[in-house]
Amino acid sequence: MAYIKHKILTFQSLLITLAIAATQLGCADKTTAITSAALAPADEAATARTSLTFNTSSGVNQLQTSYNSSTGVYTFVTTGGDPYLSTNTFRPLSTPFPAEQMILTFDYQCTDGIPNMQLFFAPALSEARSVRNIELPATTDDEWGTFNLNIQTYKESFAWPAQWKYNYIRFDFGSLSDVTVKVKGLAIRAMTEKEQQDYAESTAFSSDKQALADHITDYLNASFSSSVNKVQVTENEVIIQGTTSGTGRFALAEITPYENITEFETFPHITAIRGSQFAIRLPRYIDRDGYNYDRLLSKWAIISLSDNAQTLASHARYADEVYAVHSPAAATQKNKKGVLGCPIHAIDGVKDVEVMNYGVTANVICIEQWLLHEPLTLSDYDQPYSRPAIPYTYNGHQYYINGYKVMEYDNLIQEYNRQGMIVIAYPEVRPPEKGYPNSRDPYLTNLFVHPERDGGTQLMVNVTTPEAINAYAAVINYLAERYSQDGMRIHHWCIFNEVNASEVWCNMGKSQPEMYFTDTYMKSLRLWYNIVRQYDQNASVLACFEHNWNVAANNDALYPARSILESIEKYSACEGDFWWGVAHHPYPYDLNVTRFWEYDGNFVNFTQDTPQITFYNLEVLNDWALMPQHMYQGTVKRKIYLTEQGVNTTDYSTEAMADQAAGAAYVWKKVNALPAIDGITWHANVDNTGDGNLRLGLHQYSENGYTRKPSWYVWKAAGTADEDDVFTPYMTRLGITSWDQIMH
Repeated sequence: MAYIKHKILTFQSLLITLAIAATQLGCADKTTAITSAALAPADEAATARTSLTFNTSSGVNQLQTSYNSSTGVYTFVTTGGDPYLSTNTFRPLSTPFPAEQMILTFDYQCTDGIPNMQLFFAPALSEARSVRNIELPATTDDEWGTFNLNIQTYKESFAWPAQWKYNYIRFDFGSLSDVTVKVKGLAIRAMTEKEQQDYAESTAFSSDKQALADHITDYLNASFSSSVNKVQVTENEVIIQGTTSGTGRFALAEITPYENITEFETFPHITAIRGSQFAIRLPRYIDRDGYNYDRLLSKWAIISLSDNAQTLASHARYADEVYAVHSPAAATQKNKKGVLGCPIHAIDGVKDVEVMNYGVTANVICIEQWLLHEPLTLSDYDQPYSRPAIPYTYNGHQYYINGYKVMEYDNLIQEYNRQGMIVIAYPEVRPPEKGYPNSRDPYLTNLFVHPERDGGTQLMVNVTTPEAINAYAAVINYLAERYSQDGMRIHHWCIFNEVNASEVWCNMGKSQPEMYFTDTYMKSLRLWYNIVRQYDQNASVLACFEHNWNVAANNDALYPARSILESIEKYSACEGDFWWGVAHHPYPYDLNVTRFWEYDGNFVNFTQDTPQITFYNLEVLNDWALMPQHMYQGTVKRKIYLTEQGVNTTDYSTEAMADQAAGAAYVWKKVNALPAIDGITWHANVDNTGDGNLRLGLHQYSENGYTRKPSWYVWKAAGTADEDDVFTPYMTRLGITSWDQIMH
């Protein structure tokens, strides 16, 4: 375990040295990401090198190309939305590509920068054989940057079949026009000695992570004769009950969130067990690793002490019962209708929060904006809006809370509560280089970031050290306690965003073994759940997924939602079931396509093996939720919310907006008819550039005066006495004569 932890702490810098792809926001497509390759000259000369040239006649789709033979400089000017060109062919298959040549390199100038370059390994052209959305950072007019990308992984996974005679690489220069790029020295070179050392170390680290993932899988699949049967956390104690089976001595082991249960040779925190039936009482708080640690966060397992070895003799178990400081009564939801980020101010002269009769809403909480390690005065905007930091002590450690965020969210949550809405919070972590730097504590912002993060728009939280866990638990505790009050209540907590699309929306590094990633995510789910239960015994934590159900969307840091859900269920069966649910985002198969009711049937089906769950086949999620094996304790349906999805408006023509309105009517009729779906929050209330070329909103862009679209009137009528009058005219556009026809 010590080796794994050490490697995790050093791996982030290693990734940059190796030029391993990193991901950032892709707005126009939920599967789009931006990969940022390291831009640094090699530290030593590399002798083995294959020079490449561009085929300047291959540029199509708005790309002007030229070549200066005296300087060896290519100049490319983008003039449209999808420019690309290819290298000349190289290395026929009869001459194998040198194995030691792994670094694609070139020098370049580009004052604008390119946020979403893409490389195809040809001659077979497909998204699956590409490295997508590479960022080429801007340079000055008189400096040359150096692009280095280790392509060993791609050489292996995109191996050129023997029947193809020649290889080449196609460069797609993104979606921006009027960008000038100068390139020289294009080649595939050997690694330097330093790069070889780093590559060997990273390969060893990858092997260690895969081994850890395999150990976790074995642990979840194991059968043990001993068991921890119940864990109760009282105000001042933890009571652990269990049964041992077999001969020899046994002990109770405590495992903290920053430890890996499968990697111990010697468990550091153990208590002797006497008798085959035991009930051990321990103090809830203990001095550990510099903190007054709360054992509420731990899980507990039985270990065997036979043969001078310590081995697991049971699965671990988290708290079954948690002392309630207070807990509001279960809330009643008035309807399933909502919007993501419901505004409480007027838009187009109307406060939607007052007139739309919403029953549910979801809002993002960027946790790195809340916690401070010193009493800074921070503001999202200008100084007049700033608020003093609020002192806050957690587990004996002094923190501070961003007073501006408290003022902002108090107003928001109170208004939602006044309107009788169920409130879902989206805790997220944004990268240190993004967002609102004047609203964050730089030290804690970096502490929250998972050490293996290599890009991404939203990140997996760091759960690898005592310091990180205490800070993370502190902000959870503050939010859970504050927003569990009558009149200022968050009802459910959606933990991170679209975690199966981890490359962009929950980044903890590319190419992570799925079980290694899932185990890290489980630690966050349990932290939130156990802490929140102290203040609201009715709140659930929601695991969040985009629409890819049985397939990974693309690239190598994305996982099928169903696979992760099956793992969560295994954890629940082994380590104690808990009140978790699902936040699913059933966008259409192609987010750009408005008439999904005609399109999606070509790609999805109504079985549990469907590639995706979209609006079209939402019955699949409904059926899944109603299966006893997926229910809480086998009998209670878990909460299922659709927390981010919408229908695109291709433009603002009458036809396009009528199609979106018809889609909204279809969505509401289906959601309202499916008993397992608890609610839907439409994305978005207003068209915004953050969604790229998509226009998903119920209002037009701000520059269009926030004009209401026909979909706004459809969504307003949904669930009211006006529903049939407003919806019926759209049935012809949907090609139906009865709403029963959209159901399967």
